[in-house]
Amino acid sequence: MEAEDAKKKHSFNLKKLGWVLPICLVMAGFFFILQTSHFTSQTKFCMSCHEMNDAVATWEESPHGSNSLGIIADCEDCHIPRGTASMLVTKVQKLSEPYVHFIVRPNEFEFKSMQADRAFKARSQISDDNCRACHDPDREQTDNGAQMIAHATSVNQVQCVSCHRYIGHQQKSEGEGNTDEI
Repeated sequence: MEAEDAKKKHSFNLKKLGWVLPICLVMAGFFFILQTSHFTSQTKFCMSCHEMNDAVATWEESPHGSNSLGIIADCEDCHIPRGTASMLVTKVQKLSEPYVHFIVRPNEFEFKSMQADRAFKARSQISDDNCRACHDPDREQTDNGAQMIAHATSVNQVQCVSCHRYIGHQQKSEGEGNTDEI
């Protein structure tokens, strides 16, 4: 009788362990994914890729990289959406970048020819929520009435970066004017 009770008790403990182990593995996996996502969102990580040299240089010259207030917007502040689910979706989408770098391996000419499209794509994916995390359009001080009218009529109608396209990365070449301010 005692042997049977011990066997049942031992069996019950194995069943408990059978549930605990997978749950712990899922939790550990989720924690690992979150930590990896956080680590790969940091500006220091972005700066480690030589393909980012131009982006880093233009960011350092921009009001978001250097300004009189000393307030810096890091890569993740603009390029990673708010919220864990949105961040994870973005990270999964960004897995194509290591694929292109390590598998496709474009040469210098091919890489340079992709830059304009990559910049446009990166800019178009910046959420206004990221801008509004630091900037309140209703409280922004503008230099003139035209800017006040532009903000009053365009907020929630067009993306912030459609007008402020070079605020995070200063324009390198002559061409379109840069009216961006912090």
